[in-house]
Amino acid sequence: MSEVEIDSNLEGKYNQNTNDCNEIFIVQKSQWEEIKTLISNNIKEIFWKAWINPLKFEKYEKGILHLSTDSQIISDRAENQYYETIFFEASNFFKSLKKIHFHTVPFNNKENISLKNKLKNIQIDQQTKHNELSFIDSLSMKTNSKFSFDNFVVGEANKMPFAASKRICEKNSLIYNPLFIHGDVGMGKTHLLNAIAIELKAKIPNLKIVMISAERFMYQFIKSIRLKETIKFKDQFRSIDILLIDDIQFIGGKESTQEEFFYTFNELINQGKQIIISSNKSPVDLLSLDEKLKSRLSGGLVVDFLPTNYELRLGILKKKVEILNIDIPIDVLQFLASKIVNNVRELEGALNRIWANYELTGKKVNIENSTNLLSDLISAREKTISIDNIKKKVSSYYNLALSDMTSSRRSINIARPRQIAMYISKELTSYSYPEIGKAFGGKDHTTVIHAVKKIESLIEDDQKLKKHIFELKEIIFTP
Repeated sequence: MSEVEIDSNLEGKYNQNTNDCNEIFIVQKSQWEEIKTLISNNIKEIFWKAWINPLKFEKYEKGILHLSTDSQIISDRAENQYYETIFFEASNFFKSLKKIHFHTVPFNNKENISLKNKLKNIQIDQQTKHNELSFIDSLSMKTNSKFSFDNFVVGEANKMPFAASKRICEKNSLIYNPLFIHGDVGMGKTHLLNAIAIELKAKIPNLKIVMISAERFMYQFIKSIRLKETIKFKDQFRSIDILLIDDIQFIGGKESTQEEFFYTFNELINQGKQIIISSNKSPVDLLSLDEKLKSRLSGGLVVDFLPTNYELRLGILKKKVEILNIDIPIDVLQFLASKIVNNVRELEGALNRIWANYELTGKKVNIENSTNLLSDLISAREKTISIDNIKKKVSSYYNLALSDMTSSRRSINIARPRQIAMYISKELTSYSYPEIGKAFGGKDHTTVIHAVKKIESLIEDDQKLKKHIFELKEIIFTP
């Protein structure tokens, strides 16, 4: 056979492989569009258009689905909030799916990627395509480098969860095992789990760390049953050094999954492995959990997030602006800190919305435009959150006369609710200390400062008082 014939045959095989790669890529890209359509049936259209639809298919290889967008904000939100939703739908199309990677690629760079380079990324190598990712790499959620201890803003509301998380990383001790962190949605629980994983991995690179959501744990367990690999599942889980589980409340109600988690949990604890768990409620308040599991979860250190105050919210916004390297006037940040009080996630979402509106429309970032843009978030609260309304709700809650809120009586059964009302007024409104004092019968501003600091101090240890304040805020927020 001549050299020309040999070259011709090689060229034919190369072209055939290129065509095969091209066809595979087109099919997989089409599958991703179908996956997006399925996701649109399960979440609100506005969220789908904002966070899911912009995601583009890049490639699928070695069990990893690569998705991209030209916005870092969209990439972060999709990974942090919609990872499980995307993974669940995508696993029905990509049967060996192990992990999803989100990439941020500038739009003009993406346009310049030639088909040749794209096909080069789709490597169909017979020797490696069956190689599975390691158990830990395939199972553990990818840590977000922005969710570090350095980027966590500490205040009265979160200093206990923060301190306990740092202690685990600083001391080679299992004194807090398990560490159970609980708090309302969007307070920073996932941030702390990420920070722990990042810190421990940096200090001890060989540690086997798995950070997983409760939903993912359930999915993997059910999958192991279907594939008849439950023994392998148990052995793999029990081989890790650090287990971090996010949103444990979602494991409730699944009896078989709870039982497997309980035995896995016990085995890890008995082997001296560290476990960190987050939840929206304390172990005793998770009604759908088995009693023995509740008891085991309560056996270490249980810490929780308190409601945020104005100073902490403003500090979080300043840190967010610094990280994103964006220019937001301080008066707008102060406006957000005083108006968006429900949780940190909602606060950061409001900031993202303001900046995105500026980038997309060019409208100036100021309080007037921000008020119009966030009207859906603040309008209902503006109608109900006033000092007068707070006084009415607190006096009714404690079965007091409204006049007790402005009286000078000092008996503890009246003085304490009055202090609570002052504290909540400072937390939920933008009024100054003198203005709040005036609304409470002409009290001096130092009296209000004393009341706020007194309640802040008491709720650190008084669980009953903390519960009262939480319930009062819920009542105040209800139109």
